[in-house]
This record gives sequence, C-alpha cells and structure tokens, in this order.
Amino acid sequence: MAGLRVSLWIIAAVFTVLTAACTPSQSGGSKGSYNADSAGKNHSDAKEEKIIPVKDRYFDAAAGWLDNETILYTATDPVAGSEVKSYDIFTGTKKTIYKTDERLITAELNRKKDMILIQTAGDGSEFKLTLMNVRGEKLFTKGFNTNELQVDWNEFDPYLLYVTAFTKDWNYHSYLINSKEQTTEQNIAQAAFVHWTSPDSFDYVKWDNRDREKPAPVYSYDISAGRQTKLADDALLSDVFDNVRLVVTSSGKNGYGTYIFSDVKSSEKRLSVTLPLFSDDTGQSPMEYGYDQKNEWFYTYQPGASSSLCDLIAISLKTGERRVIQKSVEMLPITVSPDGQYLLYGYAHDEIISLGSKTIEPLVVKE
Repeated sequence: MAGLRVSLWIIAAVFTVLTAACTPSQSGGSKGSYNADSAGKNHSDAKEEKIIPVKDRYFDAAAGWLDNETILYTATDPVAGSEVKSYDIFTGTKKTIYKTDERLITAELNRKKDMILIQTAGDGSEFKLTLMNVRGEKLFTKGFNTNELQVDWNEFDPYLLYVTAFTKDWNYHSYLINSKEQTTEQNIAQAAFVHWTSPDSFDYVKWDNRDREKPAPVYSYDISAGRQTKLADDALLSDVFDNVRLVVTSSGKNGYGTYIFSDVKSSEKRLSVTLPLFSDDTGQSPMEYGYDQKNEWFYTYQPGASSSLCDLIAISLKTGERRVIQKSVEMLPITVSPDGQYLLYGYAHDEIISLGSKTIEPLVVKE
C-alpha cells in the first residue's frame, strides 16, 4: 500500500522542494468489463461505468481506495472542522466516517481496507495519531510533541506503527508502537521511512544524516532478533509491495537507474529494468510510481516528447513488457485501484485515469 506511501512524499517535503512538472514528489468488485491484466489496453467490447465526480467544495485529498469503486477522502471546512468520507465513483454515494475539530493532516487505509489511521495537529508542536475502524470507531490514540511526524504502518499487523518524530533540524527519534498492547519502544533501529516486510521485520535505507542525497545501503531489520542484515549497497530508493521488494540503484548509464524487483521471502530476483531518473541540483531520484498488486504491473514515468512533460508507462513484472499508457502528462503521484482498472492521479489525487479508455477525468468538482 502506499503508501502514510507513502513515505516518499514526505521525504521530498523534508529534504527538497520540487516543483517542475516532471518532478517526483517522493518520499500502491469492479463494475467495468475491462480486463485489468492488459494494463491499459483498450478493448472494443469493454464498457466502462461513467465516473461521477464528487461535489465537495472542502475536498482536501483522496487517501486511497476502500474497494474497486469507493475512495476514502478528507475534507476541511474552516468553520465546521475536518471529515473523513467515503465516496462511490459510480453511484455518487457519499458518507461521513469521522469528524474532528482538529486540523487533519493525513488519512491512510490498511491493506485489508478495514482500518483507518489519521494524523491531526493541534497548536504549536502537538500532533496526534488516531487509529479507527472504517465505521469511525476509535481503537487507539497517542499524542506527540514534535516538528514533523512520519508514520509507517505495518501492512501485516495493523496494530503496529513505526513512528518517526523529527526536530526542526531534521534529527529524529523513532518509536515502535503496539496499539493493541498499548506499548512503545524507542529507537529500536536508527531508521526513518521504513517499509514493513512482515509483522516482525522491515526494510530501510541507512541514510547519511550529513548527506541524505547520497546513495546509501539498504538493510532489513528483524525485531524479534534485534538484528539487521544488509540487502544492497548504494540505493537511491527502497520500497515494498506486499511480497515484492523494490531497490533502485544508479546504473552505469548516466541519468538512469536500475530497478531491481525481488521476492521478499526468498530474495530471489524477479525483474531488473533500467529507467530514467529525475535529476536536479540536489541529485538524482526515481520518478513517481505505483503498483498494481493484483495483476503485477508497475506504473511509472519516462521523459516525453516535451521537456516539461512525461509519458506514463506500465511494466509487467511477469514478462518485462513495457507499455505507454498516457503521453505528455505531468509526473504526479498515482495510486492504483485494487482491481487495476483506475489510477488516482495528482498531488491531491483529485483526478482519475481510466486505464481501459486511457482518459483522464476530474474526480472532484468544487462548487
């Protein structure tokens, strides 16, 4: 899941501000008859449902997919406060799940789509995490005094949270929280922005705090054993999609990266591809990406005909095949629907790409 995937969006907010169209923001029961395994191939007999944009003048951002046709999103009324809502993109049915008077920063769904984690901010340096079920019933809450809060939610055990609290100079302390047992362990590993690989282990890039733009080694940390194992050297990025590990390193070709996909449990390599990197004054980084877990397609961008725009492409982890999905688009964050038929698109995920018809439509109408 991607995904508070995000994690890479916050890296960018922390370490650099990127504004060009081709700049990564760093830091994954359909009614349609489109065959998602075709990764955007438009079949003449495919009939897609018409998408009904959500009408909400206070829409903040879509947080992800509750199911193949329902999104979770947040909205903030400056007077009435913030809400977490669900919305069916085909029927237009909208429902409020949770309300708060606090300033809502982020909302995230777990892999099973039955729990929501929200982050809110109070006055000054007060931040609060609230874990709830999809009915809006609170399961856990904890406050922090910090300058910035990053949360990496365990996709295998949703009661486990790895929380990183940053100071103003971006030093940090990390906390392993078991929300079910109400326990907290501090600094079990010198790591921020981790990616869970099981209920008891996670991967992380061991960045040099003095030069976070420099490639660094990737480690796996076993909580039960209290032991770390090196997985790769000189990585630009590490991520995990359930049973697939992604490590991006610089290739021998200038301006390109090697994307290595492997099985998490066996570490057996599944696919290695070379793709262009984004380059700016601070260094090189992978472009935005998303993963279709059901059909095993990796979505990302490559430079297009225009210097300011990119092409959205799909790569099959089964065959290595590449396909161009959309030409000449801005390189913006994407999140794939569970059935692989749609992409939420944009910094606020306020547009939607239909992979069957290869069209981009507004997801939101602010009246």
